[in-house]
Amino acid sequence: RPRHPEKAHRPDQEVLRKPDWIRVKAPVSKGYAETREIVKSHKLVTVCEEAGCPNIGECWDKKHATFM
Repeated sequence: RPRHPEKAHRPDQEVLRKPDWIRVKAPVSKGYAETREIVKSHKLVTVCEEAGCPNIGECWDKKHATFM
C-alpha cells in the first residue's frame, strides 16, 4: 500500500506499526471474495477500501459495502 502523500516526502520518519491488539486477520471468506469481485467488476469505489477499514472482511462477508 503506498504511503500517504504527505508522509512519502518524509522518508526519514519511521512508519509506525499498529499494536497487536488492534490488528485484524486478512479476510478470506467466500462472501468477501464474492463481494470483492462484484465491486471490482463494476469498477466501484467503496468507502471501505478508501478508508482502509479494518472491518471490511466482516461486512463484505455479509455482502455489505458502503459506496462513495
